[in-house]
Amino acid sequence: MGKIAFLLMTSPYTFQNSDTVIKLAQAALKAGHEVTGVYLYTDGVYNAVKAIKPSDDRDRNIAELFGELIEKGIPVVSCPICAQYRGVQAEEQLLNGSKFDGLGALSEFVEEADRILIFTS
Repeated sequence: MGKIAFLLMTSPYTFQNSDTVIKLAQAALKAGHEVTGVYLYTDGVYNAVKAIKPSDDRDRNIAELFGELIEKGIPVVSCPICAQYRGVQAEEQLLNGSKFDGLGALSEFVEEADRILIFTS
């Protein structure tokens, strides 16, 4: 089976990218593929902030859905510099199991993967 990495560069609830990454990762796992990781870069770091909540028009919070991916063993990693520029200062602000790591983590996800899917605006 194949190995897939994701790079997400957009914030939740602005574009459909966050939902697409989540659904593709879930489908990949269900089909027996491995997801080497989801790297959150630029505004993408907001996807792992546990305090961000949607309005009542959504039944599931994007951060909760990323948390479910983490529970399934998929690393969800945020760029620390991008996060700092956006006011996300501490790992305590992130989902349980998520963390900050530099671009070296992204390069490891890509090196291990057969394909990388990049989501940007």
